[in-house]
Amino acid sequence: MSSWRERLAFAPLETAERGEEIALRLRHSIELGVLEDGAQLPSESELAARMRVSTMTLRTALAELRHLGLLETRRGKGGGSFVRANTGDIAKAQRDTLAAYSLEDLRDIREYRAFLAGSAATVAAGRSQQVSIGRLASMAASIETAQTPAEMTRADSRFHIELAATSGSVLFTRQEIAMQAEVGALVWVSASDRRRAAAEEHTMIVDAIRAADATRARALAEEHVRRDMNRLIDLRMSMESPPPGSPPGNEGIDSAVSAVESFAVSLEGTVAASIRTVEEAAQDGLDRAKRGRLDELENVYDVARRNLNAMPALYGTGFIADPSYFGEPGSIWCYLPAGPESPQRFEFEMGPEFYDYSTTPWWPAPDADDKVHASYAYIDALGTNQHVVTFTKRVTRVGKMAGVAAVDVLVSRLQAEFEPLLRPLPPNTCIVDQNEVVIATNTASLVGGILSPSHQAERRIALPSVPWSLCLGVSTGENAADAVR
Repeated sequence: MSSWRERLAFAPLETAERGEEIALRLRHSIELGVLEDGAQLPSESELAARMRVSTMTLRTALAELRHLGLLETRRGKGGGSFVRANTGDIAKAQRDTLAAYSLEDLRDIREYRAFLAGSAATVAAGRSQQVSIGRLASMAASIETAQTPAEMTRADSRFHIELAATSGSVLFTRQEIAMQAEVGALVWVSASDRRRAAAEEHTMIVDAIRAADATRARALAEEHVRRDMNRLIDLRMSMESPPPGSPPGNEGIDSAVSAVESFAVSLEGTVAASIRTVEEAAQDGLDRAKRGRLDELENVYDVARRNLNAMPALYGTGFIADPSYFGEPGSIWCYLPAGPESPQRFEFEMGPEFYDYSTTPWWPAPDADDKVHASYAYIDALGTNQHVVTFTKRVTRVGKMAGVAAVDVLVSRLQAEFEPLLRPLPPNTCIVDQNEVVIATNTASLVGGILSPSHQAERRIALPSVPWSLCLGVSTGENAADAVR
């Protein structure tokens, strides 16, 4: 019977995968220690059969691995293909890719990795009598003796992959390998001082598993992963140079606070200008339209597109109809999709019964005035599925609300715009919305978090024009903010 390592590394390729995936699968298995240094691969014919590919395709993949120095082929008796663990600086080869990640991407990876590690630790604790505790404990401590970032990466990854393997699921373990392959090396780019702490954290996880304490095992595994990912997020935020001319001390802090306040005013002005032009276009259409004819407001599309092209801070804008005025829900809306595409018209793909606007965070309350209002940060489950803040203004006709003119701003965009301004401020500084959700910060542990009443700030400043607060020097530990799920 083959081991979990062989079932994982040599599992058949899915029908959607290309032959080139063989080299990638085997490369990750070698770099992360699933296939250990010196291990002999099955013969080409056997391996091709197990992975359900042609021998020619397999040979091409193996040639690529030999070129990378990950495989060695020996001739004669006892010959074959043998694993050579890559001793090069894996982290250096991957560090340049870190800049391509947004903080939102890294936050999602942080939470997914924490889920994987926590779930594996829970399963292992529940079957502690069946788990090879001695092997897991040995891998837990091995990182302390690692000398290079590549060795640290491999030792850490092997522990997490072995932990995932205790679940007994090849698919689950493959997900852990994918995460390790994506960011495992990045975690150790500049964290050589973390070896002893990581070994201690690994050992505490193993001790909880040995004691069959599933709750503690999960908590320790999740905290360990979040701590490592927070260091990576901090590294990502530090990759850009700080703004020039920011002096230290109170003068520098006051100057940075003023810059944050100025940007908040500028953002609200941009939003209000877009909403004003959308409202004017909607009113013009209502002048010409018969009551209840939303299609008469088509000119709003042209205005919305122009606004998105001219105002880069915006993600989406348009008009949302009040069902009581038009007889059914509907909208005239444009948004900016990911990539280089120009503004796109958003079309609802579900029936009107799914769109009860009155339950959304941005729909005006019955007693709302006609000013511009900002919602709290939320996931737009009725539309784009993005994490956004929506600014709205009621559009009235003869004393009756016809709908709202609105603008969406991505929370990720707020983080990107505010973060350089927050950099000169004390660590653990953030901007929170009406519900204390962190929408921008200069510290990784607060990314995607929510401040609780126990998190005290050295100084709290209400920002002008928007319902947000700037919290300087939040007093908290590494896992201060409760992660937004």
